[in-house]
Amino acid sequence: MIIPRPRKLAVLGGTVAYDPERVRLAPPDPTLGQEGYRLEISPTGVDLTAGGDAGHFYARQTLALYGDALPHATIEDRPKYPWRGLMLDVARHFMPTDFIRRLIDLLALHKLNVLQLHLSDDQGWRLEIKRHPRLTEVSGDHYTHDDIRELVAYASERFVRIVPEIGLPGHVQAALAAYPHLGNDPSRQLPVWDAWGISPHTLNLEESTITFFEEVLDEVIEIFPDQYVHVGGDECRPGEWERTPRAQERIRELGLPGAHAARSWIMTRMAEHLQRRGRRLVYWHEKADGPPGATTMTWLDEQSGPLAALEGRDVVLAPHTRTYLDYPVEFQPGPFAPDRVLTLSDAYHFDPPPAPPGADGRILGVQAQLWTEYMPTPDDVERQTFPRLCAFAEVAWGSPQDYPDFLRRLDPHLARLAAQGIHIGPLIP
Repeated sequence: MIIPRPRKLAVLGGTVAYDPERVRLAPPDPTLGQEGYRLEISPTGVDLTAGGDAGHFYARQTLALYGDALPHATIEDRPKYPWRGLMLDVARHFMPTDFIRRLIDLLALHKLNVLQLHLSDDQGWRLEIKRHPRLTEVSGDHYTHDDIRELVAYASERFVRIVPEIGLPGHVQAALAAYPHLGNDPSRQLPVWDAWGISPHTLNLEESTITFFEEVLDEVIEIFPDQYVHVGGDECRPGEWERTPRAQERIRELGLPGAHAARSWIMTRMAEHLQRRGRRLVYWHEKADGPPGATTMTWLDEQSGPLAALEGRDVVLAPHTRTYLDYPVEFQPGPFAPDRVLTLSDAYHFDPPPAPPGADGRILGVQAQLWTEYMPTPDDVERQTFPRLCAFAEVAWGSPQDYPDFLRRLDPHLARLAAQGIHIGPLIP
């Protein structure tokens, strides 16, 4: 009863007791890929061939999921996508490190390999920046550099990469509360926002503000070794740039066509800085104005991904109607009404579009999202995550086939998770 289902599975009949000491390791087979593996399970034990260390880890996960009795079978398995992610918003509601470690274990169990931490927003800044300490002083709970190093090491042992996200040039009210000179009205003392929605406040266009965030990113990459750094870029309202005389003056100085281009200018500056440091910028895609060479996450719809790939961008698919696990599983009155619902079936039947001709290899993978405006506790996050993350994991691995079969496998899988103390949300097929 494996989730995600192996991509190639031939069950031969009969079982053998699982004994980890009777697993025979064959020499690595590079043709399987770094995350691929082959298992041959017979009455005499298990022969395990892996393409790399990650493949060996996933093979062991598969054997453990079968429990004490392994079916006589041949399994050849590898993921469809190199990026199989989950985003956790720790800015709206802070999540303790013990819970993040538990979540990393659950990602590894489901063969997901990226955890994106959304570390800043209007409602909080959750990462220690030693050069600019007021960022966390005004926001309260946060992660120290040591916290992050421990989480990164813990995740790496389980073949999970942690991608940091520092949102800008919108979603920055917590930063402006700490340092008003970053905003378009430096004389105004804003609070850390205590409401949901989209704050109208943005960064100003001063060179000193660019330098400030370059310094922030320099500290970020000191403690997050991953190649990718996410800088948000979404839901950025241009109103302050349109109304503020100094912003208009800067727009003319920079030769920009108007306030609508300011967001792209800031993002490009951040991308150039990261590139000089040997890193790659990731951003939330809303229109075709992202920095050259940046990786984009398409979240508005299911069609944007292939179009962005044709523009020459690497793409992670994250359409909200298929991947936003904060959405309710059925209609309910309130902030998500009337049409933001993500059923288990919708999650399972997400069919990621392939890269179009001429853009081979540009679709890196898929990612699910956990925005925590309405999830104040780890228990709330778990209930929203499961069982839909199980469906998403099968999509990400590339093995969704038969939905009724998935539901049959899901019941014992959820029982296993519940026995570990995981909080499971309603199962509504």
